[in-house]
Amino acid sequence: MSDEKKTSKKEKKDDFNIDEALVRLEEINTKLSEKDIALNESIELYKEGTILAAKCQEQLKGIEKELKILNE
Repeated sequence: MSDEKKTSKKEKKDDFNIDEALVRLEEINTKLSEKDIALNESIELYKEGTILAAKCQEQLKGIEKELKILNE
């Protein structure tokens, strides 16, 4: 993998803020709980939520690995 690809991959990872993602997931959950939400909007929100949840999970796994290494 070239240095440029490594850098861009790392930058993408650094751009993701898990705290902001969790806040957005709460917003999505609240919006999806509303009775008058349109079907198309609910589908788009659901898609966004699943993507955010997967990114959060990926980042948390990475953090967990780092903590295991530090604790050894």
